Amino acid sequence: MDISLKEKILGALFGYAIGDSLGLGTEFMTQKEVSRRYPNGLQDYQQIIRDAHRAQWKRGSWTNDTEIVIKVLESYVALGKFDYKDIACRLREWYLSNPVDLTRHQRILLSREDYASDPFESVSKSWQKIGLTENSSECLGKTLFAFLSSDPLSTAVNLCRLSHPQGRSTMASRVIASMTHSLFSFNKPASYETILGVANEMNENVAKYVEQAFFGNIDEFRLDDPDKYWDVRKAMGAALWCVWHCDSIEEALLTIVAEGGDADTNASLAVALMGLKYGYSSIPKKYIDHLIDKDRLFELADKLISTIESQE
Repeated sequence: MDISLKEKILGALFGYAIGDSLGLGTEFMTQKEVSRRYPNGLQDYQQIIRDAHRAQWKRGSWTNDTEIVIKVLESYVALGKFDYKDIACRLREWYLSNPVDLTRHQRILLSREDYASDPFESVSKSWQKIGLTENSSECLGKTLFAFLSSDPLSTAVNLCRLSHPQGRSTMASRVIASMTHSLFSFNKPASYETILGVANEMNENVAKYVEQAFFGNIDEFRLDDPDKYWDVRKAMGAALWCVWHCDSIEEALLTIVAEGGDADTNASLAVALMGLKYGYSSIPKKYIDHLIDKDRLFELADKLISTIESQE
């Protein structure tokens, strides 16, 4: 199926924001909690319960996950390329505006004054001095649009290194970049063999999650395991599973949301990939219409498309 540039860009960007916004409704819940809080399933922003965590956002709002993707793309539009220092400056400036939902990991990295001037060295120092060890899934959003580069896999690694320099995170980023490159450039998912080959490049225990994504079912990822909510390999695997097994954007969205765990991050990545696969027009209208600040996404997408077309 040949999908236009506009359909792909809008599909990926809105898919990410929609997955983030609806996934917030089950974030940090177990599957049992999801079933209890949403006995008929969570299918609409207006159903999202108002507890202490979710009350920080209006229904239909996205979280820091989408905001980080926006900062990356705003930099790309401004400079026509991925400039890692410029992205770091934008992320640092955003941090200084005191967003409500940054993780401890993000606050540690972005609080350093040298992050804006030398982000890779600053991140490396933070990991060494503070003993950061998280291979968390929040790194994958920054790498989503690496397919715009002439070298998507290397670009994905560098975008990942703006917060996560370790092997497991960078390898998962390469896997996702391989999939998004195929969806964007060839209008089809990357094959299992291709993705497995990328995952096997380093011994980081990433390949087994690729195998699970292709041969297994979504429950096997145990996305609601409270001890491993943020495992980057789980988010990667769940997104791949959706691309290979789901027949619609909504099926992927509702499937991941129902799993609980780090549902906003998991759903945002999965639905973004599905948006690349099927295009913006395949997103159910209600998820677009009731998304707060959607005009900001339309404006950014228009600028991004113009930037891409000017480079062709």
